[in-house]
Amino acid sequence: MLPPDELIAKVRDSFIKFWNLIDQHGADKDSFVGNFENALNPFIEQLDLGYTSVFQIIDFDQYEAIISEVVAKHPEISYVVNGRSNHGTRYEVGSTHLHYRNYLQIIAQSDFRANLDIQKKKTMSVVSNTTAADLSQYLRAMRTKPFLLLAGISGTGKSRIVKQMAFDSCPDNSKLRKDATTPGNYCLVEVKPNWHDSSELIGYASQIGRPHYEVTPFVRFLAKAMLYEEQRVPFFVCLDEMNLAPVEQYFAEFLSVLESRKVVNGRITSEALIPAEVFAKYEDQLKKDLFGIQPKEVGVTYHPGGTSDPEAYYGAENAVYDRLKNEGLRIPSNLIVIGTVNMDETTHQFSRKVIDRAMTIEMNLPEGEPFLDFFNNARDLEYNDSPFSADLFLPSIVKAADAVEALSEDNAEQTEWLKKEVATILTELNAALEDTPFKIAYRVQNELMLYFSELWKENNAAEWSDILSESVDQILMMKVLPRVEGDEDLLEKPLASLANFCATGNYRKAAQKVAEMKNRLDRAHFTSYWP
Repeated sequence: MLPPDELIAKVRDSFIKFWNLIDQHGADKDSFVGNFENALNPFIEQLDLGYTSVFQIIDFDQYEAIISEVVAKHPEISYVVNGRSNHGTRYEVGSTHLHYRNYLQIIAQSDFRANLDIQKKKTMSVVSNTTAADLSQYLRAMRTKPFLLLAGISGTGKSRIVKQMAFDSCPDNSKLRKDATTPGNYCLVEVKPNWHDSSELIGYASQIGRPHYEVTPFVRFLAKAMLYEEQRVPFFVCLDEMNLAPVEQYFAEFLSVLESRKVVNGRITSEALIPAEVFAKYEDQLKKDLFGIQPKEVGVTYHPGGTSDPEAYYGAENAVYDRLKNEGLRIPSNLIVIGTVNMDETTHQFSRKVIDRAMTIEMNLPEGEPFLDFFNNARDLEYNDSPFSADLFLPSIVKAADAVEALSEDNAEQTEWLKKEVATILTELNAALEDTPFKIAYRVQNELMLYFSELWKENNAAEWSDILSESVDQILMMKVLPRVEGDEDLLEKPLASLANFCATGNYRKAAQKVAEMKNRLDRAHFTSYWP
């Protein structure tokens, strides 16, 4: 059972989220809730039931009985239950009472609550045998880290698959589904060859004309994602042809901030991409550019409903902007960035800094009859009647320590074995990469543990040794081998050692890739992961 103060905070926060969901453009709920507490808490405390706050009462019938008792003893607050007043504090208290009563009634009727944790665990296990089966590799990778590189020859459907995931996850929301061709939770950013700094992505302050901040589509999309962060709607950015420009130049700030992510009060957050001072300095301009909020003017109406108060109509948007002013623009916890990559004479090579921070997935034409499959397995991009759960797309943890803690709750002994086995495997991997600049460090270890955790959630009945073997194989393909490139002098012995390492550990996909790289080295005297 939660301590009283923690229970009050959690119930209060949960109720406000519920209220915001059903009334997204209403007034500030914190003000209403504060007046509600001030009106009722002193009288509830006098009943000597052990309650100091109305938000300790979470049973519907008990709430009805207590409110009736309080109003009977104190007629001066009968306005709480006898209908709302037209304005002022009484209106706010009466309105909050009705919404909180509805909230408790919904909870009381939800006799399926005990199944929620079980279903959350099962959500992952159905990935591999449902309509999401063909996406399971991508989903698992983005839950490990929400920055993917999709690499392959042109025309294999790299950008299309990003859009498909946006369609699959887009909720039945009129704003997000108003365009039949492009979901509202999808943003295509076409990288240009002349990008050599971050201004093309995250904008910049300009003194040309009236001082202002130059806003980009990327920044608008991140601000939009924040509006749906509490609802955990996945938002996808597709950086198309990502390596037409030097990635480590125009994407440097994002790559650095990506590594600062941590869980704070149950939400994954990061350091700021754009500092809070920018949003304070250019408030009127940025409110308009990001959310369409006009400065308040006498006699001006702001939407078809007729209100002249933008603060009331744009409640959710103003709440997000307050966060921007206080915290700056951080990577939203529901954002997934996916870059598409073609390796040819027109593109730039990736630095190890970029590859080290991404999950790389190679997309090639499938074996067999790929051009016949194009006709047989074609799928329209359209909205789902039952959108895929956000749990399939979004990470919940960012540190190996959190994965270890979760795994050890029911499997303490096996988790100790896992920690030692991972350390041994990575030590052997670095031995195979001896005398090269490609040895791995703690970031790979962290993401291996996260990937293991995600794979375990999908099939927690499997042998841990099998899950670990598959996890290492995938991490080799996504994190390690993309870093490896060079000529015979550098790579002849390390590739032979890697081949032996993969064969010993039964890492089949990585073994096949190492053999491909070795053949290219023998033929061209130079090799890399990229074809």
